[in-house]
Amino acid sequence: MRDLLRDTALLVTSLASGGAVPDATSFRQRCRQITGLLAEALERLGYPEDVRREALVAQCGVLDEMALRYLPAAARIDWEQRPMQVERFSIHDAGRRVIDCIETHLQKASPDVDLLECYAAILGMGFVGRYARDGQAKRAALIATLNARLQELRAPTDEPFLTDPAGTQLATGFYRSAPWIIGALACIAAMAVWIAANRTLDTQFAHMTPAKVGQP
Repeated sequence: MRDLLRDTALLVTSLASGGAVPDATSFRQRCRQITGLLAEALERLGYPEDVRREALVAQCGVLDEMALRYLPAAARIDWEQRPMQVERFSIHDAGRRVIDCIETHLQKASPDVDLLECYAAILGMGFVGRYARDGQAKRAALIATLNARLQELRAPTDEPFLTDPAGTQLATGFYRSAPWIIGALACIAAMAVWIAANRTLDTQFAHMTPAKVGQP
């Protein structure tokens, strides 16, 4: 499932590596496109509805965090009122839900490995969630536990998690020839997002008011 998140990872790493989002409308359209493609792929591959929903909520969560970090200040206010998680699922607490789901799956005797890999990919992109308040140490501990569990459940693969821009032949060739660069970018992205999150997400994303939003 993690391979289905390549477009998401590409967008996140491009922003965290110095990109900008001058146009909130275009960014939202891109987010809609990415979430739509993931939803179609998950359904086509036969994943059950609850697994599809969890993966998409996690994807929306990381996209919302990126929007609140990189959009211009005025556009951030509008995004706060209607983030992707609200637009797609009418929820306003993806930051809590995603981390809670990860912890729940880690307690299961036989968790869904593909879903755990999806969560590992989202965390690798720099997703913070409720750890904007709880702190980096707890987030790092969760990542370590998740990675250790994945090693137990599935043999390591030689294929790294890559980002691949759709329709860009030059970039595709680049990523195929130098996959280690993508790993480095992902690490840089995670560090940059975490530092920024300490300053911004605690007051913007984590304090969104859920009262105006219908819960599922």
